[in-house]
Amino acid sequence: MKKKIQTGLFALLAAVFLFSTAIVLHQTYDSWRADRDRADASETAGLAEPDRSSPAQSNLPETPDPPEPLPEEVAHLAEVDLEALREANEDVVGWIEIPGTELSYPLVRGTDNQFYLSHNWKKEASGGGSVFLEETNNRDLTGFHLIAYAHRMRNDTMFGTLKYYKDLEFWQEHPSVYLVDETAVRRYDIFAAHEAPVTSLVYRLALESGGLEEEFLQFCLDNSVIDTGVIPETGAQILTLSTCTGNGHANRWVVQGVLAQRYEFS
Repeated sequence: MKKKIQTGLFALLAAVFLFSTAIVLHQTYDSWRADRDRADASETAGLAEPDRSSPAQSNLPETPDPPEPLPEEVAHLAEVDLEALREANEDVVGWIEIPGTELSYPLVRGTDNQFYLSHNWKKEASGGGSVFLEETNNRDLTGFHLIAYAHRMRNDTMFGTLKYYKDLEFWQEHPSVYLVDETAVRRYDIFAAHEAPVTSLVYRLALESGGLEEEFLQFCLDNSVIDTGVIPETGAQILTLSTCTGNGHANRWVVQGVLAQRYEFS
């Protein structure tokens, strides 16, 4: 009897070990695939090997009183080839990057908020998914509140980087999110980072129609775990980056920025 119990226990432990190993291998593959997809997107967009020896030449217009130039660390974003990306996938609406981090990807928008959870930027099946825009947001990136979603990957790809914004020092080193479309590179200065219930104002759509802009901004500032000193004005555009917390599905971890500068293309 004792031998049967020992045999059964051994079999159970072996099954648990094999199951755990399978999960780890699956997560490792998804992380590797997300990293490969990013490299592929960067190469397609013309960002595979930007020249760091001198500031990249942007296509900003030359005028007697030129607009503020792109910061050197993101000068390469003026060269993002969105047309090339759209030849692979018409759902590409832009490029998103936090300088000095792993977060640098095409931004896509599908017809729902499910497809790109399990497909990469070229619509290929991938556990790492994509960085994708809320389905109700405008493709031209207009509107008061834009929401971008992505998985929180273990190797910091996709939105895995966002977890570090619990630390004020990390924000000081990476204070802004950049978003590229056909007309400009936009800089969003980060003003809040916090856990947000999926039932909260953060995920309330059409805030403008309900006159909820001020209440929304106050909610974000009140719940932020870091104090950046950045206070958005009611009429400014907000960008929310949303990912999972790793602790269930009732809450999401969000990092939020306010549109602070547009570096216009000619």
